[in-house]
Amino acid sequence: MIEQEIKRILVIQLRQMGDVLLTTPALRALRKKFPDAQIAFLVDKPFEPLLRHNPDLSMVLVRDPEEKFEPIKTIQSVREFKPGLVIDYLANPRTALLTALSGAKITLSYANKPRSLFYKLKVFPAGEYVAEEKLSLLKPLGIEAGDLALVFRYPASADENVALLLKENRIDNNFLVALDMFHKRPSRQWPISYFMEIADRLTEKFNARVVITCLPENRIRAEHAVSRARHKHIIFSQLDLFELAALIHRAKLFIGGDAGPKHIAVSQNTPSFTILGPSGNQWTPRSALHETAYLELDCRPCGEHQCPKPEILCQTRLTPDMVWERLSEFIKRQI
Repeated sequence: MIEQEIKRILVIQLRQMGDVLLTTPALRALRKKFPDAQIAFLVDKPFEPLLRHNPDLSMVLVRDPEEKFEPIKTIQSVREFKPGLVIDYLANPRTALLTALSGAKITLSYANKPRSLFYKLKVFPAGEYVAEEKLSLLKPLGIEAGDLALVFRYPASADENVALLLKENRIDNNFLVALDMFHKRPSRQWPISYFMEIADRLTEKFNARVVITCLPENRIRAEHAVSRARHKHIIFSQLDLFELAALIHRAKLFIGGDAGPKHIAVSQNTPSFTILGPSGNQWTPRSALHETAYLELDCRPCGEHQCPKPEILCQTRLTPDMVWERLSEFIKRQI
């Protein structure tokens, strides 16, 4: 009965980079179940490129947090789409209100969210991997399981730009490593000096060329870190999301903290090594292609934005030697 009613589907996941990418397996499952439906995705403007070329979407609705009359414009765009079904993966006050005002007859979200009473259909999340958990939300629609591969497609021009950058920097090494070492949350920041020690060892032990990726605002910090390293590592700080994906796709290995670029690596089938800090294993797929390093502590995983302790033990006590032992074995298995 539900299948006959559903012609227009709106999926809501406003942010962040990883959360948006981890929703793409659910989009594929929706498209398979409802091949003729119009499927739209509401996302914050910075993350729209992640979905621009997604083959399972009919359109992307963009919310611009900087827009003066953003709430009104977002509500208008949602109502103009006229969804029959809204799937709200965020279920915060903003998205709960959007769902209520969407005009959809069927609304779906998690049963363990504070605002679950605002949704017609509610599901308790299940699964060891977040992408699996997101798929589990679709159970009332007759979707039990699906492929967990993440999807992020980019235009050929992005790869051409990256190829030119690599050529300009004389990077033609067979072992290219993309290193993402900055995080906006201090609790998820492994010490930069530790990252640089790993970069130096990769150069010394595996003859790797390490490319550090960062946002423009972190360029000076990256340059300072590289100036103290034993080897010259290249910094790319102007890549857009498409170019970042193209670089990671070309890399033989991605290394970073638990942040968005790690999920881009998963989407490109590039071997990844993640330093988890306070994050749990549910953010990493169960695959021989993806490995993690973390410290066993009573207080982790916690997911706190700010550590209540004087020292962020899960980061500072996880030494480069500990990480290198695990990383070097992982590399040997991959190559």
